[in-house]
Amino acid sequence: MSVERFSTTSRASTVLRNRSGTAARRYAATWALVLLAGVSVRALGQEEKPEVARALELESAGKYREAVAAFKIAMKVAPGATALLGLERVSAELGQTDSLVAPLDTLIAAHPRESIYRTVQLRTYQILRRDDKLRESFEKWARAMPRDPSPYREYARILILQGRPATADSVIMRGKSALGSLRDLEYENAQLRAAMGEWIPSALSWRRALSDAPHLATAASFALARAPASARDGIRDALASLPAEPGPRRALADLELNWGQSQDAWDALRSLKPDTAAATMWEEFAERAYAEERWTIARDAYTAAYRVHPSVPLATRAASASLRAGSPEAVFVLVPLGGGEKDSSRSAREIMPLHVAALVALGRASDADALIARYDKFLVPVVRMRVAQMVATAWVRSGDLVRARQALATAGPEADSSEAAGWLALYDGRIGSARMLLRTARTPTPDLALAMGIIVRVKSDSAPQLGAAFLALARGDTVGASARFVEASAHHADVAPALLLIAARLRAARGDDAVPIWTRIMAEHPTSPEAVESELEWARLLRKRGDVAGATEHLEHLILNAPQSALLPQARRELELARGAIPPS
Repeated sequence: MSVERFSTTSRASTVLRNRSGTAARRYAATWALVLLAGVSVRALGQEEKPEVARALELESAGKYREAVAAFKIAMKVAPGATALLGLERVSAELGQTDSLVAPLDTLIAAHPRESIYRTVQLRTYQILRRDDKLRESFEKWARAMPRDPSPYREYARILILQGRPATADSVIMRGKSALGSLRDLEYENAQLRAAMGEWIPSALSWRRALSDAPHLATAASFALARAPASARDGIRDALASLPAEPGPRRALADLELNWGQSQDAWDALRSLKPDTAAATMWEEFAERAYAEERWTIARDAYTAAYRVHPSVPLATRAASASLRAGSPEAVFVLVPLGGGEKDSSRSAREIMPLHVAALVALGRASDADALIARYDKFLVPVVRMRVAQMVATAWVRSGDLVRARQALATAGPEADSSEAAGWLALYDGRIGSARMLLRTARTPTPDLALAMGIIVRVKSDSAPQLGAAFLALARGDTVGASARFVEASAHHADVAPALLLIAARLRAARGDDAVPIWTRIMAEHPTSPEAVESELEWARLLRKRGDVAGATEHLEHLILNAPQSALLPQARRELELARGAIPPS
């Protein structure tokens, strides 16, 4: 943006910040039209005269009647776009748009080739609902400037807004004939085709328009977002056509996000040439993916941007996303710890906590403890507390309760409300406390999901047998954990089938015989979801053993007796496999 345009736009933004509601929307819309219409930047810059500034200040203060008079004076002293647009706005506020007709006639007579005056004239007749004068003004403009796309562009936009697509189509086709191509009318044509539900032609026009005007990507994605599923592949083909360019790919990425296809959205952007523009786009996309907790995509987008523009903030965000995406090893590569006193101080604030989190994720609690000790003298209290809680969580997940309590003791009083404290409560059998503390855990893990799936359903606040089962599981004692989950099921009828199924899964994962537990679940809890899963797993085991008849019997029973189960599609596929209807994958 040039200095002149920036100056004028900044003043307009100042006015806008002091306004609200309808006035602000009108002001913003007017300036959007000015910029889209390609108003002479030099003319706008030169109109910053004292008379114009005074009129803008009155408008900003909401003194519209005084502003009308001031803008009229400005029109005499410094006639031009800023004064005219200001007069248009305040006249609209006062319901006096008709008062613009005469001044516009005078301006256009003196400056017949100034597009902004013609544009305001069209908009004035649109507001006044004078369709005959609107058409007449367009015709005069087109005759005065036969090779200029502006009259066709502005009139078509108004017709689209008025819901007159057929008339807009005729204007655009007339402009194509007069100009020799649609090149300068692609934006309007794209909007028109979308309004008419012609999705593929609209996408093709957007593709051409965005090559020259990538800043219109948001407008393109908004226009095409309503396309039905049947048209989406055609839209994708149009916007993804080679060469890969920023505008079309950004529009496609926004569309894919709107359609719920986040990975496809990133795929649309990642093929861009790795330059400054692409890196900026990747970083913006990564921020959105990170905010929506799409960690893998955020990691890939941040990393791509980092390769073009290496920086500590980008590397830190990429490392954080990698950690949450389940790639803790990437943290050590992206943000290595520095050496020296100065580097150590910065690392203690920004990087070391990420390394601790990565070591905890890898189950290396001892290494995390050593790292904290290495940087201890550089740590501020809040960081020391945070990393101590991380290590406590690592120890508690491994079932080392002594070290977990030691770590929590160094973390300060707030550690009593941490995730680690929640796990300790669970292992102690204090289900009420565990339920409250683990519900606020920041990082979801399979262990956490399993624990929460049980304890939110347990009615009792005390369950020592259940705590012992989870502690054995944390320590890697799957045989002992399986036995303890079976034992706990006798004390908690409200979650008995779920506890038995956990025990069966642990046995099956070791290759031990889980059939007795599956049989018990089906016999004692026949209407539970766990009974359906048990029968499905039993049937799978029988099929793998070659007992086709037994597998078929169980699968047919499941399908007939659990028609509403979410596992029904899997059961049907297993039945087809058992019958040989489809080859095994």
